[in-house]
Amino acid sequence: MSFTDHHLLQPRHLLIPLIAYIAYYILNRLILWPRFLSPLRNLPGPPLGSILFGQSPLIIRSETGIPQREWVKQYGPVVRVVGPVGIERLIFMKPEALHQILVKDWLEYPRPTFLRNILGLVTGYGLLTVTGNDHKQMRKAMNPAFSIPNLMAQTHMYFEPINGLVDILKKDISAEKQPDKGKIIHVYDWMSKVTLDIICETAFGYKADSLHNPHNELAEAYELLISLQSGSNLARLIVLVSLPGGPRFLASDWAYHHRHWLAKIPLLGKTFLSSFYRHTTLSGGELCAAAVSKLVDAMYRIRKISSRMLQEKMKDSNITTLNDTDAKRDIMSILVRARKAELDGGTGGYAMSDRAMMDQVLTFLGAGHETTASGLTWTLWHLSNNPDSQRRLRAELAPVFAENPCPDYRTLKDLRWLDCVVMESLRVMPPVPLTARIAAKTGYIDGVLVPKGTLLWIPVSDIRIVNTWKEIWGEDAEEFNPARWLALPKAYHPTFSLLSFIAGPHACIGKTMSIIEMKAVLAALIVNFEFEPSAVGQVAHPAAAITIKPTDGMPLRVRRVSPLGPFSTGGFANANANANANAV
Repeated sequence: MSFTDHHLLQPRHLLIPLIAYIAYYILNRLILWPRFLSPLRNLPGPPLGSILFGQSPLIIRSETGIPQREWVKQYGPVVRVVGPVGIERLIFMKPEALHQILVKDWLEYPRPTFLRNILGLVTGYGLLTVTGNDHKQMRKAMNPAFSIPNLMAQTHMYFEPINGLVDILKKDISAEKQPDKGKIIHVYDWMSKVTLDIICETAFGYKADSLHNPHNELAEAYELLISLQSGSNLARLIVLVSLPGGPRFLASDWAYHHRHWLAKIPLLGKTFLSSFYRHTTLSGGELCAAAVSKLVDAMYRIRKISSRMLQEKMKDSNITTLNDTDAKRDIMSILVRARKAELDGGTGGYAMSDRAMMDQVLTFLGAGHETTASGLTWTLWHLSNNPDSQRRLRAELAPVFAENPCPDYRTLKDLRWLDCVVMESLRVMPPVPLTARIAAKTGYIDGVLVPKGTLLWIPVSDIRIVNTWKEIWGEDAEEFNPARWLALPKAYHPTFSLLSFIAGPHACIGKTMSIIEMKAVLAALIVNFEFEPSAVGQVAHPAAAITIKPTDGMPLRVRRVSPLGPFSTGGFANANANANANAV
């Protein structure tokens, strides 16, 4: 080796090009690309924001979807937003663009890795996270469990928890010094309990009974998990699951057994996150460390209980073969029987692995519990602020419950004003207000050249934006008005004007089940109680997180209504007539 070659290979000469490359990469990522080089730079959108974080601090500190909705109003149906470290995000509003992303080219616009990891950590790597052929096979195997005949056979199972909730609320109100004035109740807490009991019964045949046993291990674990929902915690979680090995570490037994160490480690420092958390009382690191410890604790307990439930189902499937009448109708029993039949000599089709079955347990619990609880809570909030709509609903329900206090699937489905109320609440406050996709290839959407790697907000903007877009729903699009469902606007698209359950191959498989469950719970509550704000001028506080639950538990004043009797004697007929007149 010559002196010159040896001189060039010295560490300091290798280090200089490396430093120069890193400096250029950072400069290009933060300044050159988003401001001067990106093909998206001329699209309408808000100012770029800070060099390091873009518009992310505003989004995280704001109510979910509100900044994006204001940008759409100001800039139109295609909006460009720059996020942290120069990452570009696009919002598309038109049905044609949404159809391309969610349906036609759904494989070219998958969920981004960070979102799959967050969902996988909390709800298992099941139907919510898989894609391509695995998704097709898994969904095909699960479809029978969510069929209309099976949902019709399950509906009666809702009413044991529902009636238990009604009895609890009646006793709580009666115990007040002035029962006629009702009682202020944090309704979200009770909606969370009743929906957990319902999903455990209908999905697993497991009686959690969290309504009467607040110390049930599954209920406690979910209460801990749900308490962590906030925009700031979501931002921290995105950072953690984006680190190499982050998702696997958070789900490991080692992390659980050493979770107390995690609570003492400032994983993300205050200085780095100060622009995100300037309104908090703790430093970013302190908040993050405590939240990570609690997350690991909650998810370990939920996985442990879920594994136990699945093992019980596996044992049941090996005991005996039951006829259709005697077979258990919960969703997991149906899936286990189908899997066993395929493994024991079926058609050679798809049979879920043990891991896939375990992930489905987590998916049912995570996706079928808190979302429905949030949806019910916001529906009660809207009705408490719209007494005419509430009275009209009670008028519709009174004769039905007087005849049968546990109405069946068909009866609930055919109640028109109940359907209007539920659909309008899901439109205005979708339980899952946003999701995202990422461009796996460079291509055109709505005439815009979208580079590979561009992040797309779903609808694919934000679900809440499409649901309240004035171009479709009119000037009162952001208002709660159930009557709009009696005469839908001409611009309404049956698939892409309401994205509360997404659309396309990744549309929520439990949509019908969730809606009928909401109707059953809501109907029983409205027949028995009157809801109104807990104070004059009460303001709702939605969480800026994966779901849009209220951060304060949603305190409402709840009063008992007159016992059900013949329709003509309860005063409901006049209420219905008045409400109809007001709607006209």
